[in-house]
Amino acid sequence: MKKVLLCVFCAAMICACDKKNEDASVIVRQCGDYTVEIEFSDNGDKINANINGDAVELANVVAASGAKFDGVLNDTDVTLWNKGDDWTMLIDQDMVISCVAK
Repeated sequence: MKKVLLCVFCAAMICACDKKNEDASVIVRQCGDYTVEIEFSDNGDKINANINGDAVELANVVAASGAKFDGVLNDTDVTLWNKGDDWTMLIDQDMVISCVAK
């Protein structure tokens, strides 16, 4: 009986680890009214973002500090800027929205 319980426990742990690794590549932030899902490209030169259900590709641009990515979503300029664990979203370069982990 102990062997069966041990096997069930191990299987559950493996499933939990697989799920965690799968989600680790996507960063989810709440930026005001916007839910933003962020996934980096393999070389880090762009990110694929999903903002409230709309997909957009943002390219890495020069920043004084942190990592900054620019793109256009529905004729609107969008910037996602990362400094450490902090994310900020800029819309049309004038609306600045702080993002929090979701």
